[in-house]
Amino acid sequence: MKTSRNQGLTLIELVIALAVLAVLGTLALPSLGSRLDRQRLDTAAETLVADINEARFEAARQGRAMHIVLQPGAAWCWAVASNAACPCGQAQACELRSVRGPDHAGVALVAGQTLHLQSTGQAEAPGSALLESRGGEQLRVDMQSLGRARICAARGTSTRYPPC
Repeated sequence: MKTSRNQGLTLIELVIALAVLAVLGTLALPSLGSRLDRQRLDTAAETLVADINEARFEAARQGRAMHIVLQPGAAWCWAVASNAACPCGQAQACELRSVRGPDHAGVALVAGQTLHLQSTGQAEAPGSALLESRGGEQLRVDMQSLGRARICAARGTSTRYPPC
């Protein structure tokens, strides 16, 4: 006579499988966190480039100077403004668009000065802004003399942007 064996997993087999999954998850978590930080940094830099391009377009469209007001520090922000003295920390009539630190959690604007665009959309002088992730990676956004912006990797390894 044949005895039937129960099909399924024992409690010990389930515990071992869960332990293996927990170890694999623990190993993957740091790389996932650094990838998320890198993505946030990339997004902030690309947003700044888009805002510079918008300011160039508006300067040419309106026939007047435009400014990208950069305020580095703990409460960092930037704004596309019609007035170079327009503060970017709160909504102002002189702002076309503004971005604040909480919009890009985990990213800091560590350096930068106000960028000025003439009524033709060309820059008065080249300038740059430096953004940094929590992990210490840095991307620099350079505005060239024609007003065009580009991103380069100032610190860290970026597969998307060339080194500065």
